[in-house]
Parts: sequence; C-alpha cells; structure tokens
Amino acid sequence: MDLIFCTEARFIRRSTMQVYSMDGGITLELLQRYLSCFAHVYIAARVLYSEDAIVNSKYEIVHERVSFIDLPYYVGPVQYLRVKRKIRDVLINNIRSHCAYICRVPGQIGSIVISELRRRNLPFGVEVVGDPWDVFAPGAVRHPLRIFFRYKWYWNLKRIVKNASAVLYVTESQLQMRYPPSQDAFQISASDVQIMPEQLPHVVKSIQSKAIYTLLAIGSLEQMYKAPDVVLKALAMLKENGIRCRLIWLGAGLYQRDMEQLGHELGIGEDCKFMGNVPKEEVYRQLSNADIFLMVSRTEGLPRALIEAMAVGLPCIGSEVGGIPELLEPEVLIPKENAKALCDKIEYMVRHIDFMNAQAKRNFNEAQKYYDTVLHEKRNRFYQYLISIS
Repeated sequence: MDLIFCTEARFIRRSTMQVYSMDGGITLELLQRYLSCFAHVYIAARVLYSEDAIVNSKYEIVHERVSFIDLPYYVGPVQYLRVKRKIRDVLINNIRSHCAYICRVPGQIGSIVISELRRRNLPFGVEVVGDPWDVFAPGAVRHPLRIFFRYKWYWNLKRIVKNASAVLYVTESQLQMRYPPSQDAFQISASDVQIMPEQLPHVVKSIQSKAIYTLLAIGSLEQMYKAPDVVLKALAMLKENGIRCRLIWLGAGLYQRDMEQLGHELGIGEDCKFMGNVPKEEVYRQLSNADIFLMVSRTEGLPRALIEAMAVGLPCIGSEVGGIPELLEPEVLIPKENAKALCDKIEYMVRHIDFMNAQAKRNFNEAQKYYDTVLHEKRNRFYQYLISIS
C-alpha cells in the first residue's frame, strides 16, 4: 500500500528535478522507517524551486519509491493566505482511496488534508509532534496575533486528534493529556528521534574539573522557543560569580544577530559562538566536546537534540516544559524563563563533578530507550494498523 505523508517540512527543487531537504529535518534515512512498510511514499510539502538556494548534498531525497506532491512555497501566515487556494487544490487533486495517510501535526498542510479526508470518510493517522498551546505562549513568539493563533491551533489540534483513526505521540504522556484521542482510536508513543547505536560511544566519558566549561545548546533561532536570551543572561551571571563558561549554539534564524548583540551587551560576546546550521557530523563533534547540554526551552515536544545529547553521555539541564521532564530527573530541571535558576544549576554542576558524571551515566543509559532499534517496532505497529484500515 502507498503512503501520502503530509509535513510542514520545506524542500528545494532544482531545474534538474533534484530535491533537497531545506534543513535536514526530513532525510532519506528518516524516510526508511516508512519505506519499510509502504510500497511508495508520496511527500506532500512546500517546495521552493530555486537554482541559487544553498543546499546540502547530504540532504538530497532520491529514491525510486519516494515522490513529492509539490505544494506552493510560503513562509508565515501572510504568504500562506496568498497561496492557500492553490495548496488546497493540489492536495484535493491528489487524495485517493486505497492509500494510507499520515499527517504531522500541528500544521496548515495536515489540517487541509484532514478536512478533505473527513469529508470523504477516509481514515487517517497523525503524528503529534508539537503543542501549539506552548508554541504560542507568551515570550515564545513575537507576533501581534499570538493569542489568536494560540487558541485557534490549540482547538484545531484537539479536533484533529479526536477524529484521527490512529495517533502516534512523540511524548509518553504530555501531549496525550492535552490532546486525547477518541476511545476507539489506535494510539502509541514513539519519539521522532533517530539514534543509531553504532554511531555512539561505547562508554560514558569522564568529565574533569577545568578552568572553562563548554555549554552546548541546539535549536532554531527563527523564533525564541529555545530561550537563547535566558541562556545568555545565565552565562553573564556565571561570569560575575567567577565561573567561566563558553557557549556553543547550533542553529540559525531570524534572531541570531539579536542574540549575538545581546551577548556583547552582557559582556560575554567573546564567550559565545553562534555557529548557525551545521551538518550532522558537526553536531556530533560538538556533542562529544561539550561538558553540559542545555535545553531550557519555552516550549517543547520531546526534543530530539536532548535525547541525542543524552545518548553521547552528556549531563543535561532542561526546563519544566513539554516532554523534557519525561527525559530528565527533577534535580536538573528549572522553571522556564528563569536565568537565575539556570545559573545556579550550572554552578552547582561544575562545583560537584561527581554529580555531573552521575548524570552523564544516567542519561547514557536512559537514552537507550530511544535507540532506533527499540522505536522501530512501535512505529511499525502504527503503520500496520493504518494499512489494515485503509
């Protein structure tokens, strides 16, 4: 059976018809999980036709059993309104019976497809990968219609999940409580992370006392979801307390220059390095070289970057939002938006190396629950159920 997979991910297409993932979120490696169960995968997503846009050759999507349903490209609500009718027409023209449907939600594209599937009384599955109630929380997004979007997408996601035939959540309980499925729906939890044991160290590295500690954070700077301002303020407090740390931030976006400027204003500009988007190999290199990983987001699902940091044996500090408390122990959690609490937690860690190493070992072991070999069976049960009812 074929699969139509609807995603908010964006792609670039050359005139030679080659297609590349724009940010590496959807890769051929990730698509193998669907290809293991479905005869052909059709990806319904935004596609930018460009000869000049920078691409990473490793993000090329080329496979004889993978095709694209190219949707008009847009970024943001204003551009979306200009192409909404065209997107809807393309999607409706590609919906057919005897095919499985999986929509990653929340998102505009999945919402359109699901509306038409319900009209035709066709079953569908959803992968719930985010929480709009948290995404549009105060401080996370700077937009004049933030409150409207928060309620609109919150209720929209509740309705979508309630009407889905099968639901896969990336969290163990957080998203399930806020967006419950119907009583007769198939439901399962499986993180979206993809961790291959052969790529990981076989033993946990031992962290030693040092003059300067390396802090690592990973996340897009397109919005302020990941709270980079909170991290920078904590770093400045640590410096005032006589504790030297350097910050490496992986991920680019609209607010990168603002954060670089904030670092200089706080007197820690030389201690911060914003590297932008980097290849996966560089991500693992930075994870291997770091001393502490930070995930103090204002909103989260079940963060892949945090699980990857745990898998390489890094002590981690996280905020009490989304699925982060499902991954970390209470001793390393802080309230969101609290730079002082983050400063105190980092200071405690570097003054108690035994605690850091104990957390590193604990995280290394905990991350084994998220190895691809473990999650593969869960995902397959979800796919097979959809095949059985489609």
